[in-house]
Amino acid sequence: MLKKYIAKEWQAINIIWQRELLLFWRNKIKVFTSVSLPFILVLIMGKGMSALVTTEMLGFDFSHFFYSGVLILSIVMAVFDSTFSLVWDREFGFMREILVAPISKTEIVIGKILGATSRGFIQGLLILAVAPFLEITLSPATIGLCLLFIMLVSVGMAGLGIIIASQITRMETFSLLMQFVISPLIFLSGAFFPIEKIPLWMQSVSHFNPLFYALNGLRYILGGKFVAPEYSHLIYYNFNFSLGIIFIFAVLGTIGAIMVFNKFSIFTIFARKTEDNGEKEGDIR
Repeated sequence: MLKKYIAKEWQAINIIWQRELLLFWRNKIKVFTSVSLPFILVLIMGKGMSALVTTEMLGFDFSHFFYSGVLILSIVMAVFDSTFSLVWDREFGFMREILVAPISKTEIVIGKILGATSRGFIQGLLILAVAPFLEITLSPATIGLCLLFIMLVSVGMAGLGIIIASQITRMETFSLLMQFVISPLIFLSGAFFPIEKIPLWMQSVSHFNPLFYALNGLRYILGGKFVAPEYSHLIYYNFNFSLGIIFIFAVLGTIGAIMVFNKFSIFTIFARKTEDNGEKEGDIR
């Protein structure tokens, strides 16, 4: 009986998960940008910036430092873009059909998170594929640990994206709010400049940023260059501590997304849709 129940629950989750991946795969522009953007950012921008910000100036190779920042940025952008489908579903009426289906809201959230995590995972793999062009050596163990961090960051950011998307009814609003959330998270994580170079109050804020710990862990993982003496000041916490923080972030993100999404009902969707239609009719008049 329990096995049959689990199989039924998994089938519902799997359908939502597959739909999220199909939405991505059928959008050829998104697929193209997902593949090409890592090469543009890492190879062209990273190498170009290295020519301006030399190793003698910083004491380390800027392209290697920039690489981990691009890795995090690409994952976050891919995950948030995937959670955008929640707003799209609501605005075009598909969410009403999902909510009246014989599946729980928790299953919907888990399916959405798995879909967004898959997007982040794919994006992370593409960035890792660029590493040899920057002379960054990735052993099987290094790749495995990087993928673990990528998965946890993707789960946490997917939960955060769903929490935000659950409060929004219009696609334009989500796009603006996404930039408002992503920008401080990225810039206060140490992705593109060392945290030690910014004011103390900003450094304090950075320690409440989960992406700061994700970058700390990734830079610890990414081989000898980032644990050599000239890079030691870029590592603030050990690997286990960073991993623990990111794991907690992933768990809290998932729980938060489930709790927020479960507050919505089919009647809420209908009510908001009626209000939007009323506003449009008023604009026409």
